[in-house]
Amino acid sequence: MLLEIDRVSVRYATPRGVLNAVEQVSVGVARGETLGLVGESGCGKSSLGKVIVRLIEPAEGTIRLDGADLGQLTRAQWLPWRRRMQMVFQDPLSALDPRKTVRRTLTLPLEVHRIGSSAERRERVDALLHQVGLAASLADRLPHELSGGQRQRVNIARALSLDPDVLICDEPVSALDVSLQAQVLNLLSDLQRERALTSLFISHDLAAVGYLADRIAVMYLGQIVEVLPRDELWQHAAHPYTQLLIESIPTRGVPLPPTSSAELPSPFAPPRGCRFQQRCPHAMPVCRETPPQLTTVGTTHVVACHLYGGGEAAAGPVTKTIALPGRHGAAQAEPAVEPWQAESTRSV
Repeated sequence: MLLEIDRVSVRYATPRGVLNAVEQVSVGVARGETLGLVGESGCGKSSLGKVIVRLIEPAEGTIRLDGADLGQLTRAQWLPWRRRMQMVFQDPLSALDPRKTVRRTLTLPLEVHRIGSSAERRERVDALLHQVGLAASLADRLPHELSGGQRQRVNIARALSLDPDVLICDEPVSALDVSLQAQVLNLLSDLQRERALTSLFISHDLAAVGYLADRIAVMYLGQIVEVLPRDELWQHAAHPYTQLLIESIPTRGVPLPPTSSAELPSPFAPPRGCRFQQRCPHAMPVCRETPPQLTTVGTTHVVACHLYGGGEAAAGPVTKTIALPGRHGAAQAEPAVEPWQAESTRSV
């Protein structure tokens, strides 16, 4: 794995007490792979993305890039490693300095890392603008003179300016209109293919994650509850929470499933045992007492649920294979294509 996250926790001290944003999360991203991280707002996705690039410090755990423990690096040692990991933020306007032109925004990282001469930096900025589909005439504009889609393309160009090994995308399209979302998603897809980028794509939108990601990690209340290949998501999701996310996607003519009346658990005091127990239709007595561990249920599929023998830890090679039902209970050999999924994002 190029990027390894090992038992990482993130906690915030607040007036209400300690908020457990991320709790003992372990996941890896292989070189050239895009891992999608999906979950509800407030589940800890953005905190995990920020702790990877050390915008915030973990309460515990280890983050490794290419085998190096990033937590052991001093401030001086961290600079060349920071060049290898860049982040695209959620709000394209607040992520840009309102006083700096597009050209200055893209030139600054090159100056900080002492890359190229003045003329070479100018050429590189022009090439970046072309690569993200922006006209060179926009280089002298300020952020407020750009559209939302153009601003996000500038953010992507800035992240790519240092040729990073890992790109962290934190809800990069959630603040954009639907048509602009499609454009940015297509751009990210093209860049991943052209540059062989290793990416962590964070989103609450299953459709966007399913379009870009090779594997998908599902996060609930600060913990990873399932990791599976994209192609298995729609028909072979194993965790009840992942199934709930899929069933909640509106489709034409199909009513949304009834929602649970249970009160959402608080990150300040997460429930004992399984954190999804209050909303789970399959909760058992063991779910109230024992936290489930990630268990292998397929060659590249793990889930933290007592329905699948969740007391076993999933580490190393596959130790257990369980036949997974389809979304509606019956085993399915070939995954069916969802009606909304059949329409490519490129057609928007």
